[in-house]
Amino acid sequence: MFFAILCLFIAYLIGSFPSALVVGKLAKGIDIREYGSHNLGSTNAIRVLGKKLGFIVFFLDLFKGVLIVGLTRILYEVCKYQIDFKNIEAFNFVLFKPIYYGLCGVIGHMFPIFAGFRGGKAVAISLGITLVFAPIPAVLCLIVFVITLESTGYVSLSSTFAILTVCITATIQEYLLYEYLGKMGIEVLILFYVISVFMIVKHRKNYVRIFKGTEYSFKKKKKDDDPFMDDDKPKEIVQKERVEEPENPDDAELEIDEHKELDNK
Repeated sequence: MFFAILCLFIAYLIGSFPSALVVGKLAKGIDIREYGSHNLGSTNAIRVLGKKLGFIVFFLDLFKGVLIVGLTRILYEVCKYQIDFKNIEAFNFVLFKPIYYGLCGVIGHMFPIFAGFRGGKAVAISLGITLVFAPIPAVLCLIVFVITLESTGYVSLSSTFAILTVCITATIQEYLLYEYLGKMGIEVLILFYVISVFMIVKHRKNYVRIFKGTEYSFKKKKKDDDPFMDDDKPKEIVQKERVEEPENPDDAELEIDEHKELDNK
């Protein structure tokens, strides 16, 4: 029992690795939680750090999901042949199933212990988990994501449609096409549905902004778009709150003196 719980905690720690925070600190010397949507996800990383660094964050988060489920799947396959069922509690054996480790990884990403429990929305890590459990639904959800993003420019909406696609296609595979595509197991379906609920809840503010027309859209970029703008405030307010300091204080003082001389004349 203790070993199983320890492994669950390790899965949570792997999920807690704040890829966006680490990349932002190392590459730009900034905490991306202070900019954009204040989120530690790959979307905000792309917006604040740029495409190259943002995609690095994305693949690191995706790899976390693959790593957690891949390793625990191996652990499960090894352990199930080593366990004497007569001398072990059923609950203990259940804890070795990979879906629980995937769920701990998602929770770790959303509420990372290494980043003050302020994490991302688990889109990339969930994709990594889906790739291991259900490759075909994972590919289909990527197609839906790209189509929705190209049509609307809203990553939040695209992510929502993508995870719903996983749930629907995985259900179809499990109950209708299992003879051709194989069965995943009811527990995997439950994992997908639980993750989808988590993601929808985490995106609730994005839905409100979409309804209000204030959500950031990659399709509606303007020249005056500011990646460091606070999504919860109108742009005009954010600009007024900023204090513009002159690049050279000496030059500013000279200008003031010149104005005084002209007034005296």
